[in-house]
Amino acid sequence: MLGLYFHIPFCIKKCVYCDFVSTERQSKAASYMHALQKETELIGGMYNKAVDSVFFGGGTPSLIDEDYISRIMDTVRRLFQFTDDAEVTLEANPCSLTTKKLQTYKKAGVNRLSIGLQAAQEEHLKALGRQHTVAMFDEAFQMAREAGFDNINTDVIYALPNQTLGEWEETLFHVLHKKPEHISAYALKIEQGTPMAHMAAAGQIAPADEDIDLRMYHMAQTILDNKGYTNYEISNFAINGYECVHNLKYWNIKDYIGLGVSAHSCIERLRFANTEDIDEYIDNMAKGGLRYEQPDFIGDTERKIEYIMLKLRLKKGFMLYDYKRHFGEDFLLTHARELKKACTEGLCVVKDDRVMPTKRGFDLQNRLVCTLIENM
Repeated sequence: MLGLYFHIPFCIKKCVYCDFVSTERQSKAASYMHALQKETELIGGMYNKAVDSVFFGGGTPSLIDEDYISRIMDTVRRLFQFTDDAEVTLEANPCSLTTKKLQTYKKAGVNRLSIGLQAAQEEHLKALGRQHTVAMFDEAFQMAREAGFDNINTDVIYALPNQTLGEWEETLFHVLHKKPEHISAYALKIEQGTPMAHMAAAGQIAPADEDIDLRMYHMAQTILDNKGYTNYEISNFAINGYECVHNLKYWNIKDYIGLGVSAHSCIERLRFANTEDIDEYIDNMAKGGLRYEQPDFIGDTERKIEYIMLKLRLKKGFMLYDYKRHFGEDFLLTHARELKKACTEGLCVVKDDRVMPTKRGFDLQNRLVCTLIENM
């Protein structure tokens, strides 16, 4: 099964913490979406595979004209073996959702929304550069329910500058009051080159310390677990049966194709990506060719490392027989010393023929992975 990711790079205004490829030049939307349509047709002619997940990310996919989404979905159905139960996700900003857009998405086959709240305090939303208010989020969520969406994710961010434990708790309960099926809770990472990184370097803001970061993460785990959400991946929580099918492809090393500017793909052992320049991407498609940057064949050792790193982001970890099926070796034998060390440190356990991260392993995921791969 193949997953398709469509990158829609347009935003009203770029958030100060964002390092994704995005633009405020909405005048480029028509030419960009024409290029994206063309790439979809080219890819569809190359990969006649069954598709069981589609993800529209950004940027702000809900900002552009909703008919563009319909056209892309029509093309996917025409050119791929689109499964009846495919998950189709669209990311949305509360201030760009309307009833008409939601109705069009629903008709086009979108059956999962991801609506970003980030924080339940107006001052934090402003500090992040978000263009919506808490009230706009509430209204957008209600509109989505009324439009018939019964699978909604909400994004929230913790470890914000000057954010208190009480404010983070308030954000969690604000989201829980809406009863979304899925919650993504991310620790703020100040990325190099972003406006927020410049502010931190200038002493205008102070990043949260590691202790606060960890306490907020543990708070989320406890509160969401008590409300019936499983922490199935480090930063993701879901009611049983509502785990994100598309994102699980990344963590389970399944095939996916990214379409649009800066989008990445991985088919078996081959990785490739589109240019990060929007104008260049549009020009490439106008000339009728796919021009990938730095295609990379994944070697045996790199594939093992990637497998361990991604699988251990999941609460379920990995099956020992699955590792052997992929790499032809017994993990218990080839990594006995490293596994014993990780287990002794309380980072993982071996249970029911699985290697699974513990709660401490989630806290110290880099340490867990580095321990297991140190002799590769």
